[in-house]
Amino acid sequence: MKKTIKTIRLSLIDDYIRIIKSLAARGRSAYQTYLVYPLGAWSKVVPQEPIAKLMEILKDAEESRSKRLPLIYKMAIVKSVSPEQLDLSIPGTISMSFLKSMKDIPFLPKSDEAIEFVNILSGPFRDYSGIEFRRLKEKFAEEISTAETVEVEKLIKNLEGRDADREKIAADSECHLETIKNLFAHGPDAQLRREIITYLLKFSTPTYPDMHHPVLEMIDSITKNRGGFKREILDATAVIIYHEILKAIGAGELRKAVTLISKYTVIFRGDPDTPNFQEVGSFEKKFFKIIEDRDLWERL
Repeated sequence: MKKTIKTIRLSLIDDYIRIIKSLAARGRSAYQTYLVYPLGAWSKVVPQEPIAKLMEILKDAEESRSKRLPLIYKMAIVKSVSPEQLDLSIPGTISMSFLKSMKDIPFLPKSDEAIEFVNILSGPFRDYSGIEFRRLKEKFAEEISTAETVEVEKLIKNLEGRDADREKIAADSECHLETIKNLFAHGPDAQLRREIITYLLKFSTPTYPDMHHPVLEMIDSITKNRGGFKREILDATAVIIYHEILKAIGAGELRKAVTLISKYTVIFRGDPDTPNFQEVGSFEKKFFKIIEDRDLWERL
């Protein structure tokens, strides 16, 4: 039985944004099957206004934070997938704008239209994500198993760091932490979330596995009365890293993929409730198996 989404979390927004980008990159067939056709079933009532006019109305509603914004997004999306529309890039563009706006406009993700939107796409996106994971898992396994031993050693070497770098990285980390601290006191939540996620993405590495701890400690100390804030941040970070792993594998960038897998592991090891925990774990196991098969453990 299909589970209904009742609350739109930051991690879901980031997941949907990256799935739409992936669909656009995969080509017309996937894009239409998993995005355009499902959205085409959203409403039988298609707005009479031309899509260009609806885009103008949407821009004005965004700028004024109009309470009609959710409805206007629905109207624009329904129009963009109607049979007479020939520009297939528009549904993806409007959908991503809708999702990004949900991060910045508090009332938007709580609207009926936003809830309808994410539920319409939940099944198709889940199906596509499963297909993509299996495809890229096979690609990763093949490429890592056929890589020359010297290349595997380079992948391992890439995870090592130099003590000389730590002082510079630590100073950079302190600057970012100060920015985050100020945002906790004075900044909007949307900007605060972005800065924390950026910090985690930048400073979570197997080279310095404790470098990201200060921001987690800061979150714990400041958000005691904001239940779910830390979980929301971590889940969104996990989703972003996972999609970057898939993107790197798809592009044949093994070094980047392995670095991202290690980054995910540093933050989320031992937390199986994290989004995509099993999927990333399967990539990690493939990498470690190659190391074991080639007796390269001493290089770690």
